[in-house]
Amino acid sequence: MKFLAIMGHDEGRPKVRALFEKYQVYMFSNVAIKGCNCEKKRLQSAAWWPTDEMAATYSSLCFAILDDDKAEAIMLELEKNPIVIDQEFPAKAFLMNVEKMA
Repeated sequence: MKFLAIMGHDEGRPKVRALFEKYQVYMFSNVAIKGCNCEKKRLQSAAWWPTDEMAATYSSLCFAILDDDKAEAIMLELEKNPIVIDQEFPAKAFLMNVEKMA
């Protein structure tokens, strides 16, 4: 068994859902993520923003526990056809072994 997680721009969630459905993965979870970039050098590009941090970015993390073959097929698909909404923030996939389930 594998744990497959795909994190990307929130607007890409329907594409992730469609990818899971293409490979008959019907049970998965989704988590909304609010992130921010607090690098001082990037703050200067948004001097109008009234705070010490950059505007938040909204991401989505979709994940599922699935058979090895489906997980590998989805990873291959993502390597060939990445999910990209924003060129600077393509979706990233993470694949991990599941040692035990109870």
